[in-house]
Formats: sequence, structure tokens, C-alpha cells
Amino acid sequence: MTATLLIRLRDWLLDSVTFDSETDAAGAMADATRWGWLPALSGVSIGAGHARSEHAGTTAETGPVSG
Repeated sequence: MTATLLIRLRDWLLDSVTFDSETDAAGAMADATRWGWLPALSGVSIGAGHARSEHAGTTAETGPVSG
């Protein structure tokens, strides 16, 4: 049973990282790129919101800039 399980695991891993054609590989790369950027963009958006609120709080406390 252990040998069968290891063989099935190996086959699953090979199927998940190898492709039958260049078109399949390009499609998988496009999906990974598309879905990989979404969390990064969400983090940038959240970080910008935090920075904006912090900046608004500090500028309100310091008053006008002399210059």
C-alpha cells in the first residue's frame, strides 16, 4: 500500500508541474500571474489607506508648514 501511495503521489506531482504542450504551459503561467497579483494589489491598497490616514492625522496635528 505504501508503494502505491508513493507512486500515486509522484504521478500527481508530475502531472501538476508538467504540461502536454506549450499552450497548456502558457495558460498555466497566465493563470498564476493573474491570480498572484490580486493579493499583492490588495496589500498595496490597504497599505495606501493606512498611510493616507496616518498622514492626514499627522498633518492635522502639526498645522501649516512655514516656508
